[in-house]
Formats: sequence, structure tokens, C-alpha cells
Amino acid sequence: FCAKLNICASISATSPSCEPLAVIVTDDTASNKRTTEMRKIIAIFGLTLLTLTSCNNNTTQTKNMNQNDIFEISYAFKTDMKTAFEMWTNPDSFSSWLGPDGAEMTFLTTNVVEGGTSLWTMTTPDGLTKFGQINFKTIKPNQLLVYTQNFCDKDGNFIKAPFSATYPDSLLTTVNFSAEENTTKVNVKWEIFGNATEQEKQTFTGMKEIMKGGWTASFEKLDNLLKQDK
Repeated sequence: FCAKLNICASISATSPSCEPLAVIVTDDTASNKRTTEMRKIIAIFGLTLLTLTSCNNNTTQTKNMNQNDIFEISYAFKTDMKTAFEMWTNPDSFSSWLGPDGAEMTFLTTNVVEGGTSLWTMTTPDGLTKFGQINFKTIKPNQLLVYTQNFCDKDGNFIKAPFSATYPDSLLTTVNFSAEENTTKVNVKWEIFGNATEQEKQTFTGMKEIMKGGWTASFEKLDNLLKQDK
């Protein structure tokens, strides 16, 4: 995974806390609001697939960041590190669990090697199609993945996030794999990559609960797939 892997990461249409909503939608305005939030979640996960960066480069790029510019989440899977790592680095496996139910994700190009780039496309249940790039920087088999991610058009040209003009252009994704008793702990860290305005930093910080809900839903899908394979 230290190579290129285009990952169209999207988030399932759940509330940020992943708990059932107790609100009954009775008008178009409320419905449109729910749809907008779902699109934001889906689009954010598309960013999860960008460029992998070495640990030294990560330190250089992010040394001026504060904790508000970082999002972290962990999950323990009942599998070995090798299997967990392959679920991230194999494009077919990765696209089977990352994103909301009903989404169709495909890699148009794949180059899962350090310095490689992958291009993905995803069509969500609302009929929208998105494209994104993943640029791999560091790949340490069964241990570490580092990559940057951004949205693009079908030809790979950069575009702003479809859901927000004030969302950061790129994210740095760091995925650590570690053995804990009979499980593999996966820790995902998202950081703003490169230059970002104060407004973009605020937008990133304000969407952390949505990120948490999306990642949790995707992790649960991955957990179920691993259980089915046993």
C-alpha cells in the first residue's frame, strides 16, 4: 500500500454518532439537508485515498499543525496483520468495504507502489459519480501505509471537494497496523496536507464527527467481511 492505490472512500449514510436518528423527516427541506450531509460523508472518504508519504516527510509537512488539524480513529479486527494489510492494499478488497451501502467503486488505474498513483471512481446511491486520486509515499508491508488523497476529474486533474469549497485540497492518510493479543489494531490518522486557509482548517475540524461516523461504518463492514472469510 506504500504504492498507489486509488481509493474512493465514502461513508455510509448514518448519523455522526452511528446511532439511529429519532427525527421524523416531514418536509423537503429536512430531506435535502439529510441528502447534503450524506454527500459530504461520501466525498470525504474519497479523500482517504491520496498520497503515501515517508515518516520523515510527514514530520516536515505537518510540524506546524495543531491537534485541530488531525483526526484519528482506531479499530481492532480479529485477524492477522497480513490479512488486514491486504484488505487495504488490494484494490478489489479495499473497494468492497470502503464506502456506504449501495455505492459502486472502481479503480480506473492502479499502481500500489511507493511513488505510484491510483485513480478511482465511485457512483453513490444518489446517482452522483466522483473521481479521486491516491498518491502512495510509504508502504511497509503489514505495518504502515502513508498516502495523500484528493478529488479530481475523470482525467486526473485536481478539483476542489464536491461537497465544500472550503474543504482542504489534500489530506495525508497514515495507517498503522499492530498486533494486540488475538487481534490487529488499525489506527487511521488524517491530516491536512500542504497549505490550508484558516477557513479550510475550520471546515476540517467541524466535520470530525461525520468522519468518525463514516469510518466506524466502514470498519464494521470490513469486520463483517473478515468474519465471513473464516
